[in-house]
Order: sequence, then C-alpha cells, then structure tokens
Amino acid sequence: MSRKSLQPFWLKYFFDYCNCIYVNHFCKPQFDGVGEGLRVMNPRYLDISGPKITLGRHVHFMALRDKPVRLAVFEGLGSIDIGDYCLINPGVRISSADSIVIGHSCMFAMNVYLSDADWHDLQHRIFAPGKHSGIVLGNNVWVGDSALICKGVTIGDNSIVGAWSVVTKDVPANVVVAGNPAKIIRQLDPLDITSREHLFNMDITYDQFEENWHREGLAGNGFGQWLRAIFFPRNTD
Repeated sequence: MSRKSLQPFWLKYFFDYCNCIYVNHFCKPQFDGVGEGLRVMNPRYLDISGPKITLGRHVHFMALRDKPVRLAVFEGLGSIDIGDYCLINPGVRISSADSIVIGHSCMFAMNVYLSDADWHDLQHRIFAPGKHSGIVLGNNVWVGDSALICKGVTIGDNSIVGAWSVVTKDVPANVVVAGNPAKIIRQLDPLDITSREHLFNMDITYDQFEENWHREGLAGNGFGQWLRAIFFPRNTD
C-alpha cells in the first residue's frame, strides 16, 4: 500500500457513492432512528446488535476489519442514544443493559469501551446482566484510547478522559481525568473549547468542505498512476 493516496478524485467519489448505498441499505435499518449525514467507513465492520439504538445527525463511524465497532443492547433491556456530530473510531464497543446516553459532539478514540452493566453477579455468575446502572455523557466529551467507562457514570460537558483510564465515578464538566481509577488532573476553560459541531456550521456545508479538501489532496492523481502504485509500489508513493 502506498504511503499517500494516489487515487483520482472521481474514483474516490464513486467508491464513496457505493459506500453510501451500502450504508443506507444494510446499516440504517438496524437503528431505531438515524439523523441526516450518517457516515460509516468500512460499514461491513459496524456490528449492531439489539433494538433501541438511535443516532443523531452527522454521526461518523470509522471501523476496520481488525477493529470493528460494536453497539449492543442486551436482549432489549438497555438502550443506546448517540447525539449529533459524534465521532466513533475503530475498536469502540458500547454495551447496554440499562441506558447509555451520549451528548452532542462527543469523540471516542480507538478501543474505548462503555458498559453500563457488570454482566454477571459477584456471587451468582450464571445469569446476565448482573448489576447495571445508566451512563450519561454530556456534550463535547472526548474519551481517549482504550479508556473504560463503567456503569452508573456521568461525565460533564467538555471533559476529557485520558487514554487507558478506568472511570468508575462521576466526572464534572470542564476537566481532564486520567488513571485507574480516573482522577482529575487538570481544569479546562470552557470559553476556549471548540467542538465537532463547528465543522457543520460553517459558511459552506460539511459535504462541500470535505469535497474541497479531497479535491485539493488528490489533485493531479491519475488512474494509471493509482493502479501502478497498487501492483508496483515505489518508496516515493
């Protein structure tokens, strides 16, 4: 694989169009509700299990073959509600037997896990889901790589969860937490924080912004050049 994309823009546009057809046909029907602007990179690796899963507007999933994204509601007991403008990266798992509510503009790095249940009791380990309690994430929460958000946790607006953290207690707004168990390590100024929502409220639409960005990045690429890079890659590709 080349180190940069040599794909011509028209070919990327065609692949994106086919991807959109796949998402509309196979992915959207699996949700109870979906807002406009759903994007799924590699939709074959988006695994939806159970009812009562809803998405807001402009939710973006990025899945990989070795890092699928999984949203699961246990036998209809729980629910998952993801707000507008959220970004969910490869390897993220969200499992509910109670209720998981995610606010607007939240970002989840790779391998994040949200679970609102223990899945088995300490003493009686036959029956699932065990003890459970809902999770609530405010708006513009950013969860770092491989972090775990446990049952009963509420995270306030704008807060950041550091990579590999284990969050077992509520997190206030406008802070950074890290560690196991996660603790506050820094305060944030709420007046100096941007969010993904801003990408969708520019002078041009997000679709036009993205198209312009790809046109510029892929300018000059030819079909023959792209094929040659696939079958006969060079260290200059």
